[in-house]
Amino acid sequence: MSKSFKTGILCALAFAAATVPSIAADAQPSFVGDKVFTVCTDATFPPMEFFESAGNAEPVGFDIDLAKALATHWGVESRIVVSEFTGLLPGLDAGRCDAVISGIPLTPERVASYPGIPYFSTAVVVFAAEKSDLAIADAAELSGKTVAVQAGTSYLARLEKINEALAKDGRPAIQIQTYPKQTDVIQQVLVGRADAAVSQDTELAYRNLQKPGQFKTIYAFPDTSDFAVFVKRIDGDEAAVSAAVAALVKEGTLAEVAKKWGTSVDSLVPGVSQ
Repeated sequence: MSKSFKTGILCALAFAAATVPSIAADAQPSFVGDKVFTVCTDATFPPMEFFESAGNAEPVGFDIDLAKALATHWGVESRIVVSEFTGLLPGLDAGRCDAVISGIPLTPERVASYPGIPYFSTAVVVFAAEKSDLAIADAAELSGKTVAVQAGTSYLARLEKINEALAKDGRPAIQIQTYPKQTDVIQQVLVGRADAAVSQDTELAYRNLQKPGQFKTIYAFPDTSDFAVFVKRIDGDEAAVSAAVAALVKEGTLAEVAKKWGTSVDSLVPGVSQ
């Protein structure tokens, strides 16, 4: 996320807080009128959302706890709907859920269609197997390498943009492999079908915490982005969700969630207190 775009998002939220004083921290969005908060997520992205084992009926993770905390804040039940990543925002459009919370970064393209309420700052990284001798100082040095990414993510757009620059310089393109699930991406690196892969710093930190010595970060993109709660563009809903996220940060609930899943409390986005 560019610095100007990120600044613009936060300024817009601050403006909403100033111009809609009637939205209090306990205001309810329209979609919880049925007393259920339904969230779509892709449970293949630890520690944000994942299944601890194949037999688990429900996913766990930072975002799952966030969804449940929001539901508790509004005094309603939570319901989690699991979908592949490419089906998340279409599922929101189709009414299968009230919000999408799935470790999805804010981007100008997404915000053009869906209001996004930031809650966690993160960085995109390139990683390889620990045993790999691949080392790069710039993403363009992935030229000619095979890199795995999850389909429908902003990672793919990043690599395609790098390939455009490589083509202009007459250099070999990055060989991009796309997979429906992040767990599939991880597997390609482990078995050696991909030289590297792209993910968030949160996932790599968690995986290295669970199984040390499997992966190493070989490059971190200089820009940061914010994971966001995406909702439909309905009057009052964005402000109500923003107020609720701000309240969860202020009362310490999200700090407890961050510590539980091994992520940085300093990465929490305070939201807008209204």
